Amino acid sequence: MSGWTFFFILVGVAFLTSRLFRIIDAIERPARRHSRRRTALR
Repeated sequence: MSGWTFFFILVGVAFLTSRLFRIIDAIERPARRHSRRRTALR
């Protein structure tokens, strides 16, 4: 494996990891808003 191959693999893994966390945040964001409303009503 050359240095360039390793570099592009690392860049790809970093990109996919950032996308994964963005998807997780998008899923959790509505749940956080809903739970805040629930606590505000009590």
